[in-house]
Amino acid sequence: MKDEYQSIKGAVTAALKVEGSKFIASAFPVQHRDQAEETLVNLRKEYYDATHHCFAYAFGIERKEFRCSDDGEPSGTAGIKILAAIQSKDLSDILVVVTRYFGGTKLGTGGLGRAYFESAARALAEAGVVQKIVAEELQITFPYDETSRVMNTLLHSKSKIIDTSYDDDVKLRISVRKSSVRLVIDELVNVTRGNLAVKDRGT
Repeated sequence: MKDEYQSIKGAVTAALKVEGSKFIASAFPVQHRDQAEETLVNLRKEYYDATHHCFAYAFGIERKEFRCSDDGEPSGTAGIKILAAIQSKDLSDILVVVTRYFGGTKLGTGGLGRAYFESAARALAEAGVVQKIVAEELQITFPYDETSRVMNTLLHSKSKIIDTSYDDDVKLRISVRKSSVRLVIDELVNVTRGNLAVKDRGT
């Protein structure tokens, strides 16, 4: 089960000049669509006098959530090329905007496509890469006298405790690497001799 993918550590920018036109590629790590759209709005304000702001963004381990735009350029010459640059680097949770200042010379569809791809690729080549883990949230409940065994198990499995509450029993909300969920649950049940209830936060 694949539960790890790559994004970029921080924002980067790269520039390219082709036949008088200037292409400024800006790449940003983003967590969701609203953040990507807000970043795009701010960039358009920064480069308010530019001719085009073409972009692509993608999220998740398989990049199933994505969007790309030619922003007035001929169809298929910009947004999809930027997305291809993202895919070529196997990145996700990312927004890439290529801002163009038209230089007076038309590049043709082929030239435009190459310019947008190369601009995006240049920015991504400058970006530091970070590994991201797909995790699953669980809620576990257990008696107080099982606390030490549960905590040791979570520590060794590198699971994260998100929230803790105390009532008749101890209740923890934890984050577990997706590929390790079954193993961690089995180990918790084993060390507590079955004195543990598990609830999937997604249900």
